[in-house]
Amino acid sequence: MASPDPAPITAASHPDPTFSGSIEKKVQAPGAESDSATGNSASCELQDQSQRLPFARLIVAYLCLCLAYFISYLDMNSLTTSLPTIAEALDAGPSVTWAGTAYLLGQTAFQPLYGRISDITGRKPVLLFSMGCIVIGGLLCGFSRTPIWLYTCRTISGIGGGGISSSIAIIVSDLVSLRSRGKYQGFISLAIGTGAASGPFVAASLIQTNSHGDGWRWVFWVPSIIAACCFALLLFLLPLKPVTGSLTEKVRKIDWLGVVTSVPAIVLVVMSINSGGSIWPWKDVKTIVILAIGVVFLILFITIEAFVAKIPIIPLRLLATKSASVLILSGFLHDFVWQTTQYFIPLYFQTVRGYTPMESATLIVSFLIAQGLAGAASGPVMARYARYMPVLRCGLAVWTFGAGLKLLFDQTTHISVYVVVLAIEGAGVGWVHQPGLVALQANSTDQDRAVATGTRNVFRSLGGVVGIAVSTATYYAVMSKALGKAVPDWVRDDVLDGTWRIGDSGTSGYEGDILNARMKGFQAVFIMSVPLMAVCLTASLLVADVILKGDDVSEETRSHDSNEMTEPSTATQHRTS
Repeated sequence: MASPDPAPITAASHPDPTFSGSIEKKVQAPGAESDSATGNSASCELQDQSQRLPFARLIVAYLCLCLAYFISYLDMNSLTTSLPTIAEALDAGPSVTWAGTAYLLGQTAFQPLYGRISDITGRKPVLLFSMGCIVIGGLLCGFSRTPIWLYTCRTISGIGGGGISSSIAIIVSDLVSLRSRGKYQGFISLAIGTGAASGPFVAASLIQTNSHGDGWRWVFWVPSIIAACCFALLLFLLPLKPVTGSLTEKVRKIDWLGVVTSVPAIVLVVMSINSGGSIWPWKDVKTIVILAIGVVFLILFITIEAFVAKIPIIPLRLLATKSASVLILSGFLHDFVWQTTQYFIPLYFQTVRGYTPMESATLIVSFLIAQGLAGAASGPVMARYARYMPVLRCGLAVWTFGAGLKLLFDQTTHISVYVVVLAIEGAGVGWVHQPGLVALQANSTDQDRAVATGTRNVFRSLGGVVGIAVSTATYYAVMSKALGKAVPDWVRDDVLDGTWRIGDSGTSGYEGDILNARMKGFQAVFIMSVPLMAVCLTASLLVADVILKGDDVSEETRSHDSNEMTEPSTATQHRTS
């Protein structure tokens, strides 16, 4: 992961190369507590990595980051369209959803580490490591011969995908001020939208054009090849400020106790949630034991972060302030809905409506394009008015409305309804993801920016994992119950293990009942989304709308101006130092 050191670049607004304890106590984002309040005051050991690049170098850096984002979302979104084909090729049955869960599991388990490790070792090594995981994981997935092989290698890709999303979000905040971010956010949002939208098309075309039935393997190999090229570009063209100090010193600073407790805690808790009700019954001893061990590790992790770690992976003070905690916990809920939509809408199109993978990809593209365009449009609005909450609340309202409209979907829905409903929900997503990140960073101190970003991504990823797991369990439970009343057991078994297909001549008399049962399962999943988004919308009223600072606006001025505008309810919205 070694990279050539760029020429030293002077930070425009951060002349001090380290975060001193005195500055930390003096400069606070609204709602942030001092380290002394939590017992952890080691941020003085961290170096400031923010910098301002000449315009040409900034654009080159942004284009490299956009390519990395494009690859990450291409890799992630290619899978959904491929799931039915992969299930048949590897005889995976219902467990094929583990291909998605494994990715999110790897993404989530290592998310807590990226923010703090990048503070200690530098942003670029973490980003290069993450891109390397995409290369290796995709290559190995393409050679899969068994479901377990695929799920294991998909976990490696998930580790890389999580690192890319966290690293880029942190790097962007290092390169430009929060207010200026909107001028360049369009690049990032369009890269995300393009990667997400092209993923299903790339997957569908690769599957349908390969006559030997191995086209799904190229669904993994194509992103891997592009990622290898991106790795070289990042290595030579991304100029980031290096962190001084020896490798030994950096390794010594890492909260290793936090690492060895957080990873198993997340893995075991998520595995128990995903397996309960699908692979094993909820009351099965395996489910209970795995969950119990995971909870023990989680308690140990929280204890270490609160009382032992000098530089904690997740400073608990982040969850002790109202605005930050609401934004972080809301991330869990809205990504529960977001990941569920991305995985179950293509399955609905193919297993209920009988659309081909290419047709399924075409129908979901309105969701992805609207997400990218809305995200790109949100940046200039925030830059112009130096506000983020109007955009964020509007996005949550639109998303909630779009989630409710999905209840219109049935076995005869017109294509135009799909396009409009998914575009509405996609626009809501675009107005939530990037503005939500800006809101959290605005409510965090500069030295907490990286770990706040990483913590938000942890909860978002965890929400996605739990969302797919809970939705899958709900879908199969509702469908199985409906099938049990309408078809023989042998037909129900064929449907549940994924071997039944629309048009099967041997079960033509039961096709209507099977499709009705599947539709009931999907409707149960769609119904879950609405109250979750309504909770996010209501909770957003508790978030402080802080003025976004530029390079010429000090943190003290931002905090002071925010106090004036939120009077007389400042005490109920946030605490200032």
